[in-house]
Amino acid sequence: MFCKAAFRVGLCMLLLTIASCSAPEAVTPRTTPETTPETTVNDVSGSEVIISLGDKKLTMQQIEWMQPGADKNTIARIADWWLGNELLYAEAERRGITREPKAKFLAELMRKKSFVQQLTSQVRDAVEISDEKVLAYYEENKETDPRLKQPGYLSFSHIRTKTQEQAQAALERIKAGEDINELAKELSIYSDAKKGGVAKKYMYKTVKRRFGDAFFSAMTAAKKDDLIGPVKTKDNAYEIARLEGKTEPKILPFEKVKDRIKARLERTEKSEAFKSLLDTLKEKAADKIVRSPRAIQTGKPDVMRPRIRQRRNR
Repeated sequence: MFCKAAFRVGLCMLLLTIASCSAPEAVTPRTTPETTPETTVNDVSGSEVIISLGDKKLTMQQIEWMQPGADKNTIARIADWWLGNELLYAEAERRGITREPKAKFLAELMRKKSFVQQLTSQVRDAVEISDEKVLAYYEENKETDPRLKQPGYLSFSHIRTKTQEQAQAALERIKAGEDINELAKELSIYSDAKKGGVAKKYMYKTVKRRFGDAFFSAMTAAKKDDLIGPVKTKDNAYEIARLEGKTEPKILPFEKVKDRIKARLERTEKSEAFKSLLDTLKEKAADKIVRSPRAIQTGKPDVMRPRIRQRRNR
């Protein structure tokens, strides 16, 4: 978790930059006589200095920037990481790695990325969804948005056969007094035949997916204990069934879904706000942008961002 935070501010790139060189001899941090582990040191800004190396210091404020709310153990791990990072960076400088074109290019990308991430956060944080907007979405979509409804359920017993004639024959036997569940064990080719063809509390969408729209429509139109069929399924088989229970979908109260709606609207509008900013910037800079043929997409855009990798020297 911490490395992700450090990466956000571009620090992990320093480790990537020097990954190709051997590590220097391990250094054990020392406390000066004036500074014991129990003693805190403050920098000029007043923030507690957690660890220092010469004139370089890591403060509690800086740790908060990397990992808000860090506990004692996390603070210690960050301090140890920071020390190693500073020592390794100094070694990279000594070896001239920081002057290499590749290292400089990748480090500059990461420097810019950290600022871009701060800009992205500002743009997204500026989005506010009012209670009025949430209520308006609810009123406009409560009848059509399944996420604003309690799911509907169907319970039934059924028999699946290969042909319509077989299904019709099974239906006649049920009407003559035979038990549908016992007949399912004998005749059904569906996976639940051994259990008597019992389907308890299948969600509407599950019935549609497994049995097809025609079966679903027939079941939702039926009343308790009604027999339906033969109905052709989406798999070109045939079904007969007896409805044993039905729970209609029900619109959920606004209070129960308002937080869910707000979170969804925030995600959408934050994404749109950032995209709008980027599109505007591209439009303003259009006369300065020159793409080679290899920089022009010809197929479906790849939504993945490029990953910056370092090849280890062998």
